[in-house]
Amino acid sequence: MENNTFSQSKEEGKRTWKALQNQWGEALGFFGAMFKSFISALKKQFLGLLIFAIIFGALGGVYAWTKKQVYHSEMTVSYAQLEKKIYGDMLFKLDQLLDSKQYESLAFLLKMSPDQVKSISSITSKNIHDLPLINDISVEKVPFYIVVDVYDPDVLPELQDALVAYISESDFVDERLKLNERNYRNEIAHMKNQMIYMDSLKILLLRDCSNLDADAVINLEKLNTEQNGIFGRIRDLEAALQFNNNIEIMDGFIAHEIPISKVLMNFILLGIVVGIGIRLFWLIVK
Repeated sequence: MENNTFSQSKEEGKRTWKALQNQWGEALGFFGAMFKSFISALKKQFLGLLIFAIIFGALGGVYAWTKKQVYHSEMTVSYAQLEKKIYGDMLFKLDQLLDSKQYESLAFLLKMSPDQVKSISSITSKNIHDLPLINDISVEKVPFYIVVDVYDPDVLPELQDALVAYISESDFVDERLKLNERNYRNEIAHMKNQMIYMDSLKILLLRDCSNLDADAVINLEKLNTEQNGIFGRIRDLEAALQFNNNIEIMDGFIAHEIPISKVLMNFILLGIVVGIGIRLFWLIVK
């Protein structure tokens, strides 16, 4: 009984495997025939595809050649308030105004003249991993890059200051910085009062130097150690107060010219792809 069941299962497995092989063979034959048909159709339309590729590639090259010369520049900044994505969003809105040619609105936001903003080609940003800042939701306070393309490199110094002011001087950030300043000054004043108090204690301990005992010496050492710590804290707070800014420029804009050959090749390749796509679309719908 068990042998019959095993034999039946074995035969059923063979039939299933054979059926799968047949189906696989049919699928390969179908897709193979379809691929051959596609290749045959491309061969027949090769001349038309070539003509469209040449025409649109040439148009792309002409367009690139007639475009204004573009200068690329990046600025590295650090920040104290908000998060990287918020700055990415703010800069993205500026680029949207450029794309829609709303130069008056952009000039108002950046406090620049309309003629100056017209010399800007694009405004973008990226994080240290070379990814768009607008997609960065990490919370690490690491520097990021503001990236601009301009037609006139002379506008970069003023654009640099305008962009820093735009992303840094919001009402929210301004209130936060004022709060930081008050806290720093209050703590510095408290630490200085502590220093005066400790000096008074030292004067009392040193009033009779000839009769100092071991405990007094130990207390003097503790006071000196604590005063050194307080002095270091005051120094750090005064430094923090001096640099109580939201955005600090670590490396400003330096323009470099984008090679015309690179721009030309990109537009020629884009034109070729567009031309082939248009030709294929026309063959499908005709």
